[in-house]
Amino acid sequence: MKFSFDRKEILEVLSRIQGITGRKTNLTITSDILIKAMGSQISITANDLETVFSGSYEAQVETEGILSINSKKFFEIIREYPDNEIHVNEVENRWVEIGKNDSLFHIVSSDYENFPETPLIEDIPFIEISAKDLKKMIEVSSIVNYSGEEKRIYVLGSLIEKIEDKEGREKLRVVSTDSKRLNAFDAEFHGSLDLPEKGILVPKKGFSELGKFIENSSESIKVGIKDNHFIFQRANETVMIKLLDGEYPEYKPVLNYQEIQPVEMDKNMFSTLMRRVSILTSEDYKSVILHFKENELVVTITNPEIGESKERLMIGFSGEEIKGAFNPKYFMDALGLFQDPTVTLHIKDGKSPCIIKALDDDNLICVIMAMHIS
Repeated sequence: MKFSFDRKEILEVLSRIQGITGRKTNLTITSDILIKAMGSQISITANDLETVFSGSYEAQVETEGILSINSKKFFEIIREYPDNEIHVNEVENRWVEIGKNDSLFHIVSSDYENFPETPLIEDIPFIEISAKDLKKMIEVSSIVNYSGEEKRIYVLGSLIEKIEDKEGREKLRVVSTDSKRLNAFDAEFHGSLDLPEKGILVPKKGFSELGKFIENSSESIKVGIKDNHFIFQRANETVMIKLLDGEYPEYKPVLNYQEIQPVEMDKNMFSTLMRRVSILTSEDYKSVILHFKENELVVTITNPEIGESKERLMIGFSGEEIKGAFNPKYFMDALGLFQDPTVTLHIKDGKSPCIIKALDDDNLICVIMAMHIS
């Protein structure tokens, strides 16, 4: 096996797949990439048993073949190599020679026959969704993360389902929660998508990795669901994410904001305020008190380990006073998802969730659960 390729294009690909090959699994070889050299191309595959990436790229192939090589080391060599043209030559006993002349590396490869088999999925009914919307779906999903000890399926994965908006148009909705907060985003799509009525659960880890291959552009991207996989495809690259098996809790009641008085808020001003008061939070004291009064919001935090803080913000609020405890980090995360300069907060009482949405857009809704006031 002997081939060469342009460093710039392949370096970018190798950088994007490090999250897949860097994930620990029961198989050591999942830290490898599989490289096939055939015709005038090389194909690169990464497979962590949950997420599979495969892509084809132009190369100068002198001798065809297949090899499995450590992804991280191959990436680091290509990244630091001084020339733009990279030469790869498999020599005896699975040793691989990378480079030529004054800069030459020799590293051992693995037995490619042990590399995980790539699922063969054919006749995929794709829909098209804008790159911008798919990127937003991934961002909305990934920002609600989880700890390494998490076992709840509905926290490990994000729900994707079809819904109808107020005008009766079909949209694709992603829902992500950790039981302390919930995000939901609706995106338009084109084509016919056959989804189970209960939707599908896409692992957040794989969904997040997919985001590395999508730019914020007006490009339309093909997305499909087939044979228990969520599939992303563009000209020369495919990402397949194995779906999770489980039930998603009923979430729609917490999105109901219609009967709750909206409070308009300058997004940047409120986010900055949350960032300031969060300075005094700690592992044991994560909440701040939001006290809604006539035409003002008073935000306080008392942390016996550090100190206390009080901020006052003039807002258009009327009615009975509301006092609730919330995690300020969740507000900062949620507000960062909105592009609009003004958002609305909907809060019924001190024990109910706080619902955040844009002033004139229902496509993105964030819900933050209230905490116990000690």
